[in-house]
Amino acid sequence: MASSSSPTLLLLLLAPLLLAMARPCTGADPISTVCSKNGTSAQTQASIDQVLSSLVPRASAAYYATATAGRSPSTIYGLAQCRGDVTRQDCALCIAAAAREVASSCRGSADGRIFYDYCLLRYSDANFIGLPDTGYTLILLNTQNATGVDLAAFDRAQAKLMSRVAAEAGQGASKGLARDTARLGGGGAAAKTTIYGLGWCTLDITAADCGLCVAQAVAELPNYCRYRRGCRVMYSSCIARYETYPFFFPLDGGAEPADLAGHLEKIVINQ
Repeated sequence: MASSSSPTLLLLLLAPLLLAMARPCTGADPISTVCSKNGTSAQTQASIDQVLSSLVPRASAAYYATATAGRSPSTIYGLAQCRGDVTRQDCALCIAAAAREVASSCRGSADGRIFYDYCLLRYSDANFIGLPDTGYTLILLNTQNATGVDLAAFDRAQAKLMSRVAAEAGQGASKGLARDTARLGGGGAAAKTTIYGLGWCTLDITAADCGLCVAQAVAELPNYCRYRRGCRVMYSSCIARYETYPFFFPLDGGAEPADLAGHLEKIVINQ
């Protein structure tokens, strides 16, 4: 896999964003849209349109699909996938929104990628299918520290949790989606803190590569996210994320999302 240890470009963007609710709206703005290789030919653009048209119904129905269209040098490869724990309706809405947005934002670009909470979609004139890709890195972190717990204990619990998530992601039975929780604090009458962890991979890569991809994302967490209430590291092939509120399904019974308002810091690393 490509390493993200030597980026050629580091952009730091600060934006006061309202944190997602425990069940974020699938029609919300994408987390990130990446367009590159501008100046496509009419033939290549036709291949892109064909791939997107093919991906939407098939990924909406099966949660995952790949597609290829056109002849060299105008061949385009595409992939669309929903997170395996969301409903079929939410999957279909997310995929449709992703295709519309990437078609609009990346028109004229031979490489387009778009990420939502519930789904992702990408296309390229290079055949990326089956190749673990960590060349593009997006890091989103809550600028607020965890509260009500010892911060060192919080980081230890988060690290152990995400290590388990990475290990589970590498097992074939996970089917590219690993989820786990950790609880800490709560001595006496004090409230306990629950940390929710998730690892998610595109289904074109092997289970072993999925585990390695999530582990690489988890390894970035200490570099950017120490003591933070929430953080996610996103590659084109996998995502590692933790929060102190429930964000994956099924939700904890009666659990309320915590820290709904705050600031997110967004770091994009391109190689």
